[in-house]
Parts: sequence; C-alpha cells; structure tokens
Amino acid sequence: MLNYEAVATFILIFVRASAFLAAGPLFFFPSVPRPFKAFMAFVLAVVLFPVVPGVKQDFPGGLLGFALAAAEEAGVGLVLGFIASLVFQSLAVAGQIMDIQMGFFMANLFDPAMGHQATISSRFLYLLGMVLFLILDGHHVLIAGLARSYELVPLTGAALDGTTTLAVIKIFARMVALAVQIAAPVVAVVLIIDICLGLLGRTAPEMNIFMLGFPLKIALGILTLSVMVPLFGVVFRAMVRMMEQNLYTVIRGLSG
Repeated sequence: MLNYEAVATFILIFVRASAFLAAGPLFFFPSVPRPFKAFMAFVLAVVLFPVVPGVKQDFPGGLLGFALAAAEEAGVGLVLGFIASLVFQSLAVAGQIMDIQMGFFMANLFDPAMGHQATISSRFLYLLGMVLFLILDGHHVLIAGLARSYELVPLTGAALDGTTTLAVIKIFARMVALAVQIAAPVVAVVLIIDICLGLLGRTAPEMNIFMLGFPLKIALGILTLSVMVPLFGVVFRAMVRMMEQNLYTVIRGLSG
C-alpha cells in the first residue's frame, strides 16, 4: 500500500533541493541541462530522505495546502541558494569594477554560459572562483548546509520575519563591500596613473594624454590583476568560510 506521508515528504525534500540547486552557484549556468539539474536534485532527495523527519498526511486545505507547502519549501531553497551564490556574484562585481577603471567595460559581451552580459575580468574571476570553489571542497559545504537546513528548518516549518530579512540585507551589503575590497588594488593603481597623467598633462599640454593613458591603464591593470591571482587561494578560502557562516545564519533565522 502506498504511504502517502512518505511520498509527500519526498516531494517536499525534492522541491527544496531543486530550488537550492537552481539558485545556487554550481548549477547557476543556463548552459547546464535542466534534466541534469533535476537528476541531481532527485539524487540529493533520495540520499536525504532517510534522515529527514516526515510530515503529516493531512494538509490544511487538501491539495491546495500541499501546493502552498511546496511553494514554501521552494522559497526556502531559493533563499539558501541565493545566499550561497552571493560569494560568486561578489567576484563578478569586482571584475566589473576593475573593467570600468581599466577601460574594458565597453567590451561587454553576451556570455552564453552565464546567461547575461559580462565583462572580461568579470568572467575570468567568476570562473576562477568556481575552480577554486571545487578545489577547496566548497560543494561539500553546500551539500552539508542543505542537509543541515532540513534539521534546523523542518519541512513546512519555515518562519520568515524581520530578523531574517535584515540578516539577508546585511549579507548582501557585506558581499558588495567584499567586491570593492577585491577590486581595490586595481582601482588604486589606475587612480595613481590618472593622477600622474593629470600632472603630465599640465606640464606637457602638447601630449595626447588620452591616447597615452588608455593602453597604460590596461597594461598596468592586467599586471596588477596577475599579481593578485596567486593570492586568490587564501582569499577564496576565507570566502568559502564566510559563505558557510552566511548559510547557517539564514537557516537559523528561518527556523524561527
């Protein structure tokens, strides 16, 4: 005989896992086939099903109540996936800030892998962060965070209040500040170049400062970025720990 409580529990687990993967950093790329995303969510649901407490069969409102419960689980998964992806979005924003200063911002290209317009440094830092994320076993952190969410936020037991919303806003602001900090060395070098070119333009007005400054900013900006790349391992290790802390902060907030 079919156990309806077990079926309902599995569906809700699958919905939260699917939303988490859809909004998370690993399967964010539109180029990843949707059947593969669904298959990975199904595998996670199968693995987590034995350890997740079940739900009662009787939902208020019948089928409509179950649909609302599924929507609630999708919301929890989307929030957690969004928080996890902010680390990578901070890298993309840092790359855009660098490109604005170096003069690469006009070279926006549609990136089919990311699904939107992206600059050169933005794509480079995002893909570099993805490689470092896998090397540092960040995907294990994501899976552990998702599994922990079922323990702290039981199925149909999420509570969204002002404290959780404020925590999400603070995390978002922290990621923006992190993007500015990552881009700060390139911005500082380009600012020094602008100051020097301004002084040179005052002392030698006959020189074409614009034509001289454009390749100079690009060359020194790329040189500064190449010096920063070996340090990204240490920086990104701290960012993975920050992502883990952010996930558990939001999970505790959703648990009420």
